[in-house]
Amino acid sequence: MFRRSHQTAAANAAGLSPAPDLTHLTSSLQKTALWTLSDGGFERRVVHGVLSRNAHDIDVTAFDLETLRERRGEWAYLPLDRPFRIGSVVSIVACEVDRAFPHLLLKRAGGGDELNADSAIDRAGHVAKAARAGLGMPQSYAAELPKTLTPTALEPALPEHWRAYGDPTVLGELLAAGFAKTLAEAGRRDLVIELLDTLILIYPASRDVVGPDAFADLTSTALAITDGVIGASRALSPRGVEP
Repeated sequence: MFRRSHQTAAANAAGLSPAPDLTHLTSSLQKTALWTLSDGGFERRVVHGVLSRNAHDIDVTAFDLETLRERRGEWAYLPLDRPFRIGSVVSIVACEVDRAFPHLLLKRAGGGDELNADSAIDRAGHVAKAARAGLGMPQSYAAELPKTLTPTALEPALPEHWRAYGDPTVLGELLAAGFAKTLAEAGRRDLVIELLDTLILIYPASRDVVGPDAFADLTSTALAITDGVIGASRALSPRGVEP
């Protein structure tokens, strides 16, 4: 009852509807860096809906993900030239659009870059973490880097605090069409943006967001970023990519 009430409050704040699970999302989710960092997980507070934005319909799903690594008492970092980790529970907004992208990941500087270990209090209050510590097992591992991402940051100049990994062609096209302005206006620290196939993922790396208003704020940020991506890219049609 407690979780359902939080789910309903989050849905009302974000202008979406409660959903039972993530089965409606494209399987591209399982090919993202988020998935390798979390090793899968357990969704909570799932809300979903189709929103009309500037003559475009965007299929939006927002949810919290408790990572499977957290259940095992460990955490992982993405092995890039500037690695980052995610929190044990991450709030995510997934937008499906009428576009198709090669894999591109953009990261804004923040707490996730510091790779801070779990505190002694966190380890003591978690059975699996306490057991790992007692057995002398490591707390963290390097996650598998998706083959579609580059291990070093791409060269095109980005707004301050942003870096990018993955397909250089799509990044160049987005920046040439004005996407840099969208990134500059998305000032949330530690924000991650992933583009893959028809999916756009937006999430803060370091932790989940608490409360329905913060959940709605993350959804608004994600929609603004998605608007920028749509405005700087080309739509799909049954015949292929429209000019």
